[in-house]
Amino acid sequence: MSDCRQHLASFRCFTAVAMACLALLAGCVPQTNRVAPVPTNVAAAGGVSTITISWNSSLGASAYKVKRATDAGGPYTQITSTAGLSYDDSAVAVGTLYHYVVSSVAQDGESADSVVVSAALAVPPAAPTNPGATPGDGQVTLNWSASTSATGYRVKRSTVSGGPYTLVGTATTTTYVDTTVTNFTTYYYVISATNVAGESANSVQVRARPILFNPPTAFGTWIDVTPRGIDLTSPLCSNYGATTIQADPANPSHLYTMFHCQGIWKSTNYGASWTGPINTGTNAALIGDCSGGITIPPNSTASVPTIYAACIRGSGIGFWKSSDGGVNWTRYTVAVTTRQDFNPPLVNPYDQNHLLMAGHEFDSAVETIVQSVDGGANWTRVPLAPAMLQNGRSPLIFFINTGNATSTRATWLWLGDASGGSYGTWRTADSGTAWARVDSNEHIIDSYIYQPDTSGVIYMAGANSELGSGILRSSDYGLTWVHVGQDTIQTTVIGTSKYVYGMYGLPADPGGSTNPSFQVAFQPGEGTWVAPGTPAALTQGAAQLAVVNNGANNILVGAMWKKGVWRYVEP
Repeated sequence: MSDCRQHLASFRCFTAVAMACLALLAGCVPQTNRVAPVPTNVAAAGGVSTITISWNSSLGASAYKVKRATDAGGPYTQITSTAGLSYDDSAVAVGTLYHYVVSSVAQDGESADSVVVSAALAVPPAAPTNPGATPGDGQVTLNWSASTSATGYRVKRSTVSGGPYTLVGTATTTTYVDTTVTNFTTYYYVISATNVAGESANSVQVRARPILFNPPTAFGTWIDVTPRGIDLTSPLCSNYGATTIQADPANPSHLYTMFHCQGIWKSTNYGASWTGPINTGTNAALIGDCSGGITIPPNSTASVPTIYAACIRGSGIGFWKSSDGGVNWTRYTVAVTTRQDFNPPLVNPYDQNHLLMAGHEFDSAVETIVQSVDGGANWTRVPLAPAMLQNGRSPLIFFINTGNATSTRATWLWLGDASGGSYGTWRTADSGTAWARVDSNEHIIDSYIYQPDTSGVIYMAGANSELGSGILRSSDYGLTWVHVGQDTIQTTVIGTSKYVYGMYGLPADPGGSTNPSFQVAFQPGEGTWVAPGTPAALTQGAAQLAVVNNGANNILVGAMWKKGVWRYVEP
């Protein structure tokens, strides 16, 4: 019994000692570190008046210290201690980039600093640069260069150059497609950039005119209507056949042409058949021995038109006028020069007595453009810029119809004779006192322009333009030009109410041939052009085209180099 008691006492003593040892050992075991981790996902974003710094929570953190510096390498100064997960720093100035770090604070201390983040107060972005506008069928695609700090863009539009502009859409990229447009309407666009601080100024203005790309699919056929008895083969005063053809504005069924050294001929049935020579009165023989061309005033209202003629070869060389539709003729001397070989005159659409005429292959020392304001009785020289003077070449001159009689008198377009583009196209708005070169386009063998109305649209045919050879189009009375049609040389361009046409014509040597390159597009000629071809016999192409309407169809009647007169009925 006593042994048992003795053993129990020993056990209790051991237990007490063990517990004491355990307690002592417990004090020696390391406790968990109470310093919170470094904050993660730290970010800084600039606003209009504050910079917001944000971060993720750190396990065990009771607060966070936000520190700032103006140098990414520090030193950093604490600007706040907060229990939240963001801070708005308002003690900042515009134009300064600030750098931030964040540390977490726990019961037993502060963490290391986070990664450095940077931000500045937001300011409105700069206006977008390099805007562009590309027209399509029922749409305009706009693009521009990105603006630094922009988060979005506003696209604005007007139908008037210079505005006011209306917002048509917004974008977050540098491209926008405007599909709320009408084909053949000119639109003016500006773009602005935006961010939280506001909106930039507008970009520079760009212009676009959406167009119909569908090409024509129905075509007429060229028919040879050259009258019997016309000689197109013998070298009669450098016989090129017919090189001008004119419709009488007051009598749409009446057309006139001159066959080289074979007189003036007339059609009274829209070019289907011809009679002549009609020059049977005064000076009939001289005008019948003329290699040249004729002009009828474009707005003539007389029952019998005035017809002007200019001859460069034959016994009838010189400038002529008929006041009775081509029967009787009077020759006038161009007294300002000894040479009398001029190309056919161009007539002011508001004044049939106001004429411009270009010399045929004059020397560069002689100013080759002359002007008459009394129907050709008297002439004066037109001053040209020195860079326009061509030696032995034949430039052309045209009136530009501005819609105003006064300004039309003084606004002209001059095309240099083909020389590789070194002379180009020039324009004057003050009767030649000052000239401006507007393109490098030049005419090839008596090219012509086409002006459908007074809206500013002009087409010219030619070659050597930096925009491409063929048909050029202006919508601002010849100040600026764009290339339309196929990239092939053209010598004449004309239009009807439905289509615009171009053709190439060249007086090739006997036995030779030239591809007429006949092409057509829907009005207003800015869409797809197609080449429907011409008959095999029509090998030289048009020198000039005229348009008439018989009440059912538009009809083209062409004076074709060495091939007489041909007719095309528009479908």
